[in-house]
Amino acid sequence: MSEDAQTKKDLLAGVFSRAAETYGQVGPRYFAHFGQRLVELARLAPGSVGLDVATGRGAILFPAARQVGSAGRIIGIDLASSMVEETTREIRRRGVVNAQVRQMDAEHLEFADETFDAVLCGFGLFFFPYLARALTGFRRVLKPNARLTASTWGKDDASWAWVGPVNKAYGLKVELTSHKLDERSACAEVFRAAGFADVRVVAEQAEYVYANEDEWWKTHWSHGYRAVLERVPPDALDRYKAEIFAGLQAHKGPSGIREGFAVLFTTGRKPAR
Repeated sequence: MSEDAQTKKDLLAGVFSRAAETYGQVGPRYFAHFGQRLVELARLAPGSVGLDVATGRGAILFPAARQVGSAGRIIGIDLASSMVEETTREIRRRGVVNAQVRQMDAEHLEFADETFDAVLCGFGLFFFPYLARALTGFRRVLKPNARLTASTWGKDDASWAWVGPVNKAYGLKVELTSHKLDERSACAEVFRAAGFADVRVVAEQAEYVYANEDEWWKTHWSHGYRAVLERVPPDALDRYKAEIFAGLQAHKGPSGIREGFAVLFTTGRKPAR
C-alpha cells in the first residue's frame, strides 16, 4: 500500500471514529432512509447471509437483519474502531441476534471465497483508495449469481455551492474521497470493470429539513464533514460558524433549513462460472 493510501485510510478511520457516537443519530435521518432503500433494492432473501461494508452505525445493517430473518445473518465491517464499538453496543441494546460487526479494511476482506449471498455498501465506495481491489474482493466473497448493491452520492445541489468559497477562504481543503462516483456512467463502469454483470443504476432524490442552524451544525459534526470543521483554527471558529449560519438563511423556510440529496444505487451480479 502506498504511503498516500495509508494516510488517507488513517484520516478516514480517525474522523469517523470521532464522529461515531453521534453518526446518523442527530438531525434528519437521511442515512436511515437511504439505508432502507438500499436494502429494498438489494432484494435480500429470507435466510440469506449478507456482508455490509462500511456499516457505520447500522443504517443498512439493521434493516438487512430484519429482512433476512432469524434464519439469516448479516456481518457488518468498518475501518473505524469506534463505529464498530458503538454499533456492537446498539446490536446488544436492540437484542438483534443475527447481526455482528467487525473492524476490517474493505480492501482486504478476511472471508473465504463465495461466503455471501449479498454484499451491500452504503456511501463507502468513493472512499476506497484502491476501489478496483475492493470491488474484486466483493466479487470474490459473493456466491455465483449473488449481487453487490451500493449507494453513492449524486451531483451536489448547486444552490449549496456557496459553502465552497467560505471553506476556501479559511484554507479548509480536506479530501476524504478518492473517486468521483456521482454519475450513472461512472458507477456502471467501475462495476463492469470489476467483472459484474447485469449492472443497473437507479437515481433517487429526497429532501430533508434541519430544524434550525444549530441542528445543521451538530449534524455536520456527526459525519464526514467533521473533517472540514476540525481544520478550522480555534480562534476563527466563531467567525466561520457565523458565516455558515448567514449562508444557511437562503435555504431557510417556515419549517426549517431544507437540503436535497441525490443518490445513485448501483447493483451488479457476480456471473456464474
